Amino acid sequence: MNRKLLFWLALLAIGGLLAYRVAGGDFNWTLFASSLSNVNLGWAAASITFSILSYLLRAARWRALLASLKPIPLSNLFWATITGFSAIYVLGRTAELARPLWLARREHVPFSTAIATILVERFLDFLMLIAVFAGALMVIEVPPESAGILSSLKNAAWFIAAIATAAMGILFLVRSRVESLAGWIRQVLSSGAAAVVEDFARGLHSLGSVGTLARVVVHSAVLWIVIAVQSWLMFFAMDLRLSLEAATLVMVATAIGSVAQIPAIGGGFQLAWIFCMTTFFSMPGEQAAATAIIAFVLSYVPAIAVAAVYMLAQGISMRELSTSARPGDQESLSRP
Repeated sequence: MNRKLLFWLALLAIGGLLAYRVAGGDFNWTLFASSLSNVNLGWAAASITFSILSYLLRAARWRALLASLKPIPLSNLFWATITGFSAIYVLGRTAELARPLWLARREHVPFSTAIATILVERFLDFLMLIAVFAGALMVIEVPPESAGILSSLKNAAWFIAAIATAAMGILFLVRSRVESLAGWIRQVLSSGAAAVVEDFARGLHSLGSVGTLARVVVHSAVLWIVIAVQSWLMFFAMDLRLSLEAATLVMVATAIGSVAQIPAIGGGFQLAWIFCMTTFFSMPGEQAAATAIIAFVLSYVPAIAVAAVYMLAQGISMRELSTSARPGDQESLSRP
Protein backbone atom coordinates (compact mmCIF):
# COMPACT_ATOMS: atom_id res chain seq x y z
CA MET A 1 0.00 0.00 0.00
CA ASN A 2 1.17 3.52 -0.77
CA ARG A 3 2.74 4.98 2.39
CA LYS A 4 0.98 8.29 1.95
CA LEU A 5 -2.37 6.55 1.63
CA LEU A 6 -1.66 4.40 4.68
CA PHE A 7 -0.68 7.50 6.64
CA TRP A 8 -3.90 9.32 5.78
CA LEU A 9 -6.03 6.26 6.55
CA ALA A 10 -4.38 5.97 9.96
CA LEU A 11 -4.82 9.70 10.55
CA LEU A 12 -8.50 9.45 9.64
CA ALA A 13 -9.00 6.56 12.04
CA ILE A 14 -7.20 8.39 14.85
CA GLY A 15 -9.24 11.54 14.19
CA GLY A 16 -12.45 9.55 14.36
CA LEU A 17 -11.42 7.88 17.59
CA LEU A 18 -10.47 11.19 19.17
CA ALA A 19 -13.79 12.72 18.16
CA TYR A 20 -15.57 9.74 19.66
CA ARG A 21 -13.70 10.08 22.95
CA VAL A 22 -14.22 13.83 23.12
CA ALA A 23 -17.93 13.16 22.72
CA GLY A 24 -17.79 11.16 25.93
CA GLY A 25 -17.59 7.64 24.49
CA ASP A 26 -15.80 4.89 26.36
CA PHE A 27 -13.79 3.55 23.47
CA ASN A 28 -13.01 -0.16 23.50
CA TRP A 29 -9.53 -0.35 22.00
CA THR A 30 -9.40 -4.14 22.27
CA LEU A 31 -12.54 -4.55 20.18
CA PHE A 32 -11.26 -2.03 17.64
CA ALA A 33 -7.88 -3.80 17.29
CA SER A 34 -9.41 -7.28 17.07
CA SER A 35 -11.94 -6.11 14.46
CA LEU A 36 -9.18 -4.42 12.45
CA SER A 37 -7.07 -7.58 12.38
CA ASN A 38 -9.92 -10.02 11.82
CA VAL A 39 -9.74 -10.41 8.04
CA ASN A 40 -10.18 -13.67 6.17
CA LEU A 41 -7.69 -13.49 3.31
CA GLY A 42 -9.60 -15.94 1.12
CA TRP A 43 -12.84 -13.95 1.21
CA ALA A 44 -10.84 -10.73 0.84
CA ALA A 45 -9.21 -12.09 -2.33
CA ALA A 46 -12.64 -13.02 -3.70
CA SER A 47 -13.91 -9.50 -2.95
CA ILE A 48 -10.89 -7.95 -4.69
CA THR A 49 -11.45 -10.19 -7.72
CA PHE A 50 -15.04 -8.99 -8.06
CA SER A 51 -13.87 -5.42 -7.54
CA ILE A 52 -11.45 -5.63 -10.50
CA LEU A 53 -14.15 -7.41 -12.54
CA SER A 54 -16.43 -4.40 -12.00
CA TYR A 55 -13.94 -2.17 -13.83
CA LEU A 56 -13.84 -4.61 -16.73
CA LEU A 57 -17.65 -4.43 -16.89
CA ARG A 58 -17.51 -0.63 -16.80
CA ALA A 59 -15.08 -0.73 -19.71
CA ALA A 60 -17.37 -3.08 -21.65
CA ARG A 61 -20.31 -0.73 -21.08
CA TRP A 62 -18.20 2.23 -22.19
CA ARG A 63 -17.26 0.36 -25.35
CA ALA A 64 -20.96 -0.26 -26.06
CA LEU A 65 -21.65 3.47 -25.67
CA LEU A 66 -18.78 4.27 -28.04
CA ALA A 67 -19.47 1.51 -30.58
CA SER A 68 -21.34 3.72 -33.04
CA LEU A 69 -18.61 6.38 -32.86
CA LYS A 70 -15.41 4.37 -32.99
CA PRO A 71 -14.41 0.76 -32.24
CA ILE A 72 -11.94 0.83 -29.36
CA PRO A 73 -10.26 -2.30 -27.91
CA LEU A 74 -11.69 -3.41 -24.58
CA SER A 75 -8.20 -3.62 -23.08
CA ASN A 76 -7.56 0.06 -23.81
CA LEU A 77 -10.83 1.08 -22.22
CA PHE A 78 -10.18 -1.16 -19.20
CA TRP A 79 -6.86 0.53 -18.43
CA ALA A 80 -8.39 3.95 -18.99
CA THR A 81 -11.28 3.05 -16.68
CA ILE A 82 -9.29 1.65 -13.78
CA THR A 83 -6.70 4.45 -14.03
CA GLY A 84 -9.42 7.11 -14.28
CA PHE A 85 -11.29 5.83 -11.23
CA SER A 86 -8.05 5.49 -9.29
CA ALA A 87 -7.33 9.13 -10.12
CA ILE A 88 -10.68 10.04 -8.53
CA TYR A 89 -9.85 8.02 -5.41
CA VAL A 90 -6.41 9.61 -5.04
CA LEU A 91 -6.94 13.14 -6.40
CA GLY A 92 -10.63 13.75 -5.73
CA ARG A 93 -13.64 14.50 -7.92
CA THR A 94 -11.74 16.94 -10.15
CA ALA A 95 -10.16 13.83 -11.71
CA GLU A 96 -13.53 12.88 -13.23
CA LEU A 97 -12.16 14.51 -16.39
CA ALA A 98 -9.26 12.06 -16.67
CA ARG A 99 -11.24 9.44 -18.59
CA PRO A 100 -12.87 11.70 -21.19
CA LEU A 101 -9.54 13.48 -21.67
CA TRP A 102 -7.83 10.14 -22.22
CA LEU A 103 -10.46 9.29 -24.84
CA ALA A 104 -10.02 12.66 -26.56
CA ARG A 105 -6.22 12.53 -26.64
CA ARG A 106 -5.51 8.87 -27.31
CA GLU A 107 -8.48 7.90 -29.48
CA HIS A 108 -9.10 11.35 -31.02
CA VAL A 109 -12.74 11.44 -29.92
CA PRO A 110 -14.02 15.02 -29.41
CA PHE A 111 -13.86 15.96 -25.73
CA SER A 112 -17.53 16.99 -25.56
CA THR A 113 -18.49 13.65 -27.14
CA ALA A 114 -16.46 11.81 -24.50
CA ILE A 115 -18.09 13.87 -21.73
CA ALA A 116 -21.53 12.86 -23.05
CA THR A 117 -20.71 9.15 -22.75
CA ILE A 118 -19.53 9.66 -19.16
CA LEU A 119 -22.75 11.52 -18.30
CA VAL A 120 -24.85 8.68 -19.70
CA GLU A 121 -22.82 6.26 -17.56
CA ARG A 122 -23.39 8.31 -14.43
CA PHE A 123 -27.14 8.63 -14.93
CA LEU A 124 -27.43 4.90 -15.60
CA ASP A 125 -25.44 4.23 -12.43
CA PHE A 126 -27.81 6.39 -10.40
CA LEU A 127 -30.85 4.60 -11.79
CA MET A 128 -29.35 1.14 -11.20
CA LEU A 129 -28.21 2.13 -7.73
CA ILE A 130 -31.76 3.11 -6.82
CA ALA A 131 -33.13 -0.06 -8.42
CA VAL A 132 -30.93 -2.39 -6.34
CA PHE A 133 -31.62 -0.22 -3.27
CA ALA A 134 -35.37 -0.57 -3.78
CA GLY A 135 -34.99 -4.32 -4.17
CA ALA A 136 -33.02 -4.58 -0.92
CA LEU A 137 -35.57 -2.48 0.97
CA MET A 138 -38.37 -4.87 0.03
CA VAL A 139 -36.86 -7.76 1.98
CA ILE A 140 -34.39 -6.36 4.51
CA GLU A 141 -35.29 -6.25 8.20
CA VAL A 142 -33.98 -3.48 10.46
CA PRO A 143 -34.54 -2.64 14.13
CA PRO A 144 -37.90 -0.90 14.78
CA GLU A 145 -36.14 2.25 16.02
CA SER A 146 -34.43 2.59 12.63
CA ALA A 147 -37.64 2.47 10.60
CA GLY A 148 -37.95 6.26 10.49
CA ILE A 149 -34.40 6.69 9.19
CA LEU A 150 -34.97 3.99 6.59
CA SER A 151 -38.13 5.76 5.45
CA SER A 152 -36.14 8.99 4.99
CA LEU A 153 -33.57 7.09 2.97
CA LYS A 154 -36.34 5.71 0.77
CA ASN A 155 -37.64 9.22 0.11
CA ALA A 156 -34.15 10.47 -0.68
CA ALA A 157 -33.61 7.52 -3.02
CA TRP A 158 -36.78 8.23 -4.97
CA PHE A 159 -35.81 11.90 -5.18
CA ILE A 160 -32.41 10.95 -6.63
CA ALA A 161 -34.11 8.53 -9.04
CA ALA A 162 -36.47 11.28 -10.19
CA ILE A 163 -33.55 13.64 -10.86
CA ALA A 164 -31.63 10.95 -12.76
CA THR A 165 -34.71 10.08 -14.83
CA ALA A 166 -35.35 13.74 -15.64
CA ALA A 167 -31.71 14.17 -16.62
CA MET A 168 -31.90 11.16 -18.93
CA GLY A 169 -35.04 12.67 -20.46
CA ILE A 170 -33.19 15.94 -21.11
CA LEU A 171 -30.37 14.00 -22.79
CA PHE A 172 -32.92 12.24 -25.01
CA LEU A 173 -34.38 15.64 -25.90
CA VAL A 174 -30.95 17.08 -26.75
CA ARG A 175 -30.23 14.01 -28.87
CA SER A 176 -33.47 14.32 -30.85
CA ARG A 177 -33.36 18.12 -31.28
CA VAL A 178 -29.65 18.57 -31.85
CA GLU A 179 -29.94 20.15 -35.33
CA SER A 180 -32.40 22.86 -34.30
CA LEU A 181 -30.53 23.44 -31.02
CA ALA A 182 -27.18 23.74 -32.81
CA GLY A 183 -28.71 26.09 -35.38
CA TRP A 184 -30.08 28.38 -32.66
CA ILE A 185 -26.71 28.37 -30.82
CA ARG A 186 -24.93 29.14 -34.09
CA GLN A 187 -27.10 32.24 -34.55
CA VAL A 188 -26.99 33.44 -30.95
CA LEU A 189 -23.43 32.50 -29.95
CA SER A 190 -20.97 31.11 -32.47
CA SER A 191 -20.26 28.26 -34.86
CA GLY A 192 -17.69 26.90 -32.41
CA ALA A 193 -20.25 26.60 -29.63
CA ALA A 194 -22.67 24.90 -32.04
CA ALA A 195 -19.95 22.42 -33.02
CA VAL A 196 -19.42 21.55 -29.35
CA VAL A 197 -23.15 20.84 -28.98
CA GLU A 198 -23.07 18.64 -32.09
CA ASP A 199 -20.06 16.72 -30.74
CA PHE A 200 -21.84 16.30 -27.40
CA ALA A 201 -24.94 14.97 -29.17
CA ARG A 202 -22.81 12.41 -31.01
CA GLY A 203 -21.80 11.04 -27.62
CA LEU A 204 -25.51 10.51 -26.92
CA HIS A 205 -25.95 8.42 -30.04
CA SER A 206 -26.64 5.29 -27.99
CA LEU A 207 -29.79 6.94 -26.65
CA GLY A 208 -31.22 6.99 -30.16
CA SER A 209 -30.67 3.26 -30.74
CA VAL A 210 -32.95 0.85 -28.91
CA GLY A 211 -30.49 -2.01 -29.34
CA THR A 212 -27.49 -0.08 -28.02
CA LEU A 213 -29.48 1.40 -25.14
CA ALA A 214 -30.70 -2.08 -24.19
CA ARG A 215 -27.11 -3.36 -24.21
CA VAL A 216 -25.81 -0.60 -21.94
CA VAL A 217 -28.76 -1.07 -19.57
CA VAL A 218 -27.98 -4.80 -19.34
CA HIS A 219 -24.28 -3.96 -18.82
CA SER A 220 -25.30 -1.58 -16.01
CA ALA A 221 -27.54 -4.16 -14.34
CA VAL A 222 -24.81 -6.83 -14.39
CA LEU A 223 -22.25 -4.27 -13.18
CA TRP A 224 -24.22 -3.36 -10.08
CA ILE A 225 -25.03 -6.97 -9.30
CA VAL A 226 -21.28 -7.67 -9.34
CA ILE A 227 -20.63 -4.63 -7.11
CA ALA A 228 -23.31 -5.84 -4.67
CA VAL A 229 -21.73 -9.31 -4.55
CA GLN A 230 -18.32 -7.70 -4.02
CA SER A 231 -19.75 -5.82 -1.03
CA TRP A 232 -21.26 -9.03 0.32
CA LEU A 233 -17.91 -10.81 0.03
CA MET A 234 -16.35 -7.99 2.08
CA PHE A 235 -18.77 -8.86 4.88
CA PHE A 236 -17.55 -12.48 4.82
CA ALA A 237 -13.94 -11.26 4.78
CA MET A 238 -14.65 -9.43 8.05
CA ASP A 239 -16.63 -12.37 9.49
CA LEU A 240 -19.88 -10.38 9.36
CA ARG A 241 -22.65 -12.84 8.57
CA LEU A 242 -25.15 -10.43 7.10
CA SER A 243 -27.40 -10.96 4.09
CA LEU A 244 -26.89 -9.90 0.48
CA GLU A 245 -29.70 -7.39 1.02
CA ALA A 246 -27.81 -5.88 3.97
CA ALA A 247 -24.64 -5.66 1.87
CA THR A 248 -26.64 -3.94 -0.88
CA LEU A 249 -28.05 -1.39 1.56
CA VAL A 250 -24.55 -0.57 2.83
CA MET A 251 -23.21 -0.48 -0.74
CA VAL A 252 -25.78 2.13 -1.76
CA ALA A 253 -25.06 4.25 1.31
CA THR A 254 -21.28 4.16 0.79
CA ALA A 255 -21.66 4.89 -2.93
CA ILE A 256 -23.66 8.02 -2.11
CA GLY A 257 -21.24 8.92 0.69
CA SER A 258 -18.30 8.59 -1.70
CA VAL A 259 -19.58 11.56 -3.70
CA ALA A 260 -18.18 13.80 -0.95
CA GLN A 261 -14.73 12.65 0.09
CA ILE A 262 -11.24 13.91 0.80
CA PRO A 263 -8.67 12.87 -1.85
CA ALA A 264 -6.79 9.67 -0.87
CA ILE A 265 -8.63 9.55 2.46
CA GLY A 266 -12.29 9.05 1.72
CA GLY A 267 -14.36 10.19 4.65
CA GLY A 268 -17.82 10.01 3.12
CA PHE A 269 -17.43 6.28 2.44
CA GLN A 270 -16.35 5.50 6.00
CA LEU A 271 -18.98 7.71 7.62
CA ALA A 272 -21.75 6.13 5.56
CA TRP A 273 -20.47 2.66 6.47
CA ILE A 274 -20.30 3.46 10.19
CA PHE A 275 -23.78 5.03 10.08
CA CYS A 276 -25.30 1.94 8.48
CA MET A 277 -23.56 -0.58 10.70
CA THR A 278 -24.39 1.19 13.96
CA THR A 279 -27.91 2.32 12.99
CA PHE A 280 -29.32 -0.66 11.12
CA PHE A 281 -27.29 -3.58 12.46
CA SER A 282 -26.56 -2.44 16.05
CA MET A 283 -22.80 -2.86 15.64
CA PRO A 284 -20.58 -1.32 18.35
CA GLY A 285 -18.93 1.91 17.24
CA GLU A 286 -15.42 0.50 17.64
CA GLN A 287 -16.14 -2.45 15.37
CA ALA A 288 -17.92 -0.22 12.85
CA ALA A 289 -14.91 2.13 12.72
CA ALA A 290 -12.47 -0.76 12.20
CA THR A 291 -14.57 -2.47 9.53
CA ALA A 292 -15.05 0.87 7.73
CA ILE A 293 -11.27 1.13 7.28
CA ILE A 294 -11.04 -2.47 6.04
CA ALA A 295 -13.94 -1.93 3.62
CA PHE A 296 -12.33 1.24 2.26
CA VAL A 297 -9.03 -0.57 1.68
CA LEU A 298 -10.68 -3.58 0.00
CA SER A 299 -12.85 -1.34 -2.20
CA TYR A 300 -10.29 1.19 -3.42
CA VAL A 301 -6.70 0.11 -2.81
CA PRO A 302 -6.72 -2.86 -5.26
CA ALA A 303 -7.77 -0.59 -8.16
CA ILE A 304 -5.14 1.97 -7.17
CA ALA A 305 -2.47 -0.76 -7.02
CA VAL A 306 -3.38 -2.16 -10.47
CA ALA A 307 -3.47 1.36 -11.94
CA ALA A 308 -0.08 2.13 -10.37
CA VAL A 309 1.48 -0.93 -12.02
CA TYR A 310 0.02 0.13 -15.37
CA MET A 311 1.27 3.70 -14.94
CA LEU A 312 4.77 2.45 -14.12
CA ALA A 313 4.74 0.21 -17.19
CA GLN A 314 3.58 3.11 -19.38
CA GLY A 315 5.90 5.66 -17.79
CA ILE A 316 3.04 7.84 -16.54
CA SER A 317 3.76 9.78 -13.36
CA MET A 318 1.24 10.85 -10.71
CA ARG A 319 1.98 14.46 -11.62
CA GLU A 320 0.96 13.76 -15.23
CA LEU A 321 -2.21 12.04 -14.02
CA SER A 322 -3.02 15.02 -11.82
CA THR A 323 -2.41 17.41 -14.71
CA SER A 324 -4.60 15.31 -16.97
CA ALA A 325 -7.61 16.27 -14.86
CA ARG A 326 -7.30 19.76 -16.34
CA PRO A 327 -8.54 20.16 -19.92
CA GLY A 328 -6.02 22.90 -20.61
CA ASP A 329 -3.07 20.49 -20.65
CA GLN A 330 -2.91 18.87 -24.09
CA GLU A 331 0.12 16.71 -23.49
CA SER A 332 -0.64 14.51 -20.48
CA LEU A 333 -1.49 10.87 -21.09
CA SER A 334 -0.86 11.37 -24.78
CA ARG A 335 1.51 8.44 -25.20
CA PRO A 336 0.40 5.81 -27.69
